[in-house]
Amino acid sequence: MTLKEFTRYASLHGANLDRWPVKITLAARDLLDRSQEARDVLADAALTDELLDQAAVPNVSADREQRVFDRIAARIAEQTVPESVPWFVAKSPIRIAPTAGFLAMMGFLGFLSYTQGLLPMPSSTPSHDMSGVMIVSYLGEIR
Repeated sequence: MTLKEFTRYASLHGANLDRWPVKITLAARDLLDRSQEARDVLADAALTDELLDQAAVPNVSADREQRVFDRIAARIAEQTVPESVPWFVAKSPIRIAPTAGFLAMMGFLGFLSYTQGLLPMPSSTPSHDMSGVMIVSYLGEIR
């Protein structure tokens, strides 16, 4: 166990090692035997525990407590919910980031499809097939 871990456990669980997790107490006792700094941290935790034990719960009358609750309820009742929210305050039905990401991805996939030749695109160069050509011989015959 490191001193940093020991300090963390001391601040969480106090100076009484019986309140610490069982798996940690053996390592904590070993560190206490070896380190003066660990003993100082535990002494500070004991001082904090003593101060917390001396603290008293403040006495609040039931009448004062009820007045506080009534004021809270009155403030909640004063709150009104508007019937409509202005368009610039309302959440947009279309979220921009996912939509922009989707459109960018579609454009990229379209570019890849075109450059890899996966989709036939009409070309501006004339085709060289002879299927639509009428051949006229020198003798005037049409073939």
